[in-house]
Amino acid sequence: MYKIGDRVKFLMEEGEGVIRKIVGPNLVNVETEDGFEVPTLTRDIILIQTDSVAAKMFTKEHTNEATVFSNEEAEEEETPIVEESINSSRLVVYPSDRIPEKFHLSIAFIPEHQNMPIAGDLDIYMMNFSSYDIMYSYHNQNDKSINLVSSGKIEAFSKLYITSINREELDAYLSANVQTLIIQHQAKQLFAPISADMKLRGSKFYKETSFPKDQFLMQNALIYKLFDFKNVPILSKLSLQEDADILQSTAKAHIKNDAILKHKTSKETAEVDMHIWELVDDYSRMTNTEMLNIQLGYFEKCLQSAIDHKYRRVVFIHGVGSGKLKEEIKATLDQMDFIDYKPANMSQYGVGATQIDIRVNL
Repeated sequence: MYKIGDRVKFLMEEGEGVIRKIVGPNLVNVETEDGFEVPTLTRDIILIQTDSVAAKMFTKEHTNEATVFSNEEAEEEETPIVEESINSSRLVVYPSDRIPEKFHLSIAFIPEHQNMPIAGDLDIYMMNFSSYDIMYSYHNQNDKSINLVSSGKIEAFSKLYITSINREELDAYLSANVQTLIIQHQAKQLFAPISADMKLRGSKFYKETSFPKDQFLMQNALIYKLFDFKNVPILSKLSLQEDADILQSTAKAHIKNDAILKHKTSKETAEVDMHIWELVDDYSRMTNTEMLNIQLGYFEKCLQSAIDHKYRRVVFIHGVGSGKLKEEIKATLDQMDFIDYKPANMSQYGVGATQIDIRVNL
C-alpha cells in the first residue's frame, strides 16, 4: 500500500511526514517534520496524494530545489521502492530504557492482522533487547527431525525477521531451540554460548490477551523470552589487576586529541557550546538526525579529550530544543562510573547545560 518517499498524514495526532523505511507488513518508519523517524502502524496513517507539481514542491525532497516534472518522471516515481535489508530493523528503545539488568533475547510472534490477533498469519521475529550483537541459529523440532529455520546475526537493540507462518503450520514452531554466541568487541568478561529451548502451548495463540502491545516493537505480539543476559554464565572475567593493566595499556595506546583545549576556561575546566551553528558553517540542508549525530560526535570527542588532558570539570551547553541531545548525553554519561553530572548553574546557563565532574582526574 505504501512505498518509501510517500507523504502521509497521521490519523491519531496532528502532523505529517514522509515514509523512510518499510519495517514490516504493517509497520513503517515515518520521518516527521522535525526530522525524527517514528515507527508507525499503517492503520494510523493515510496517504497524501502528491500527483500535482504544486503538491510535490512541498515534500522534503523538493523543498530546497526547483524541479520540473515530466509525465515520464511522474510514472517512474510511482514505481515502489523495496529495501534490500527489510528483514532487520531497530527496536524503539530510548536511552533511559537501556538497563543491563533487563537485557534479554526473545522470540516474537506478531499477528499480521493486528486488529484480530487470534486469526490469520503470524510473522516470527528474533528480538535482541541488549547492547550486544548476537550470532544465532534457530531450529524447530518434532519427533522425526530437527530443522534449521534461520541463522545469522542480530544487531544490538534490533529485531530480525525469521519467517511467516499460517495457523496450520503453528504446531511445527511450538517447540524450538536457539543457540547463541554473544559478541563483545571490548569487555571485562566473556559470556558462555547459550542453548535455549522454547516450548509453547498452542492454546496461547487463540487468546487475545496473549498479544499485548509491546512498547519496543510498537505492535501487538506474543513474546517468548529465551533468556535474560543477567543469568548467562561467565566463562572468564578479568581480575582487578588485569583490569587495571588493560586500562593502562589502552591509555598508553590512545592518541590524545586536543579538542578540549580551545574551550578551556581555567587550568582544569572548560565550557563547550554544542549548538549546531557553533560546530558547522552551514547546516541549512541538514536533517535533525544529521545535526544530532554531529553534536554527539563532538561531545564524545571533547569528553575524551578532557579525560586525556586531566580536566576536572566541563560544562556542555546543549540548549533545550526537543531534549534529544540532552537525553543522549545523559545515556553516554550513565555508562561512565567515574563521571558525575548535574544541571549547570541556572543563573549562568539557564536550563540548557550540563556540568560534568571527572572523578578520575580529581
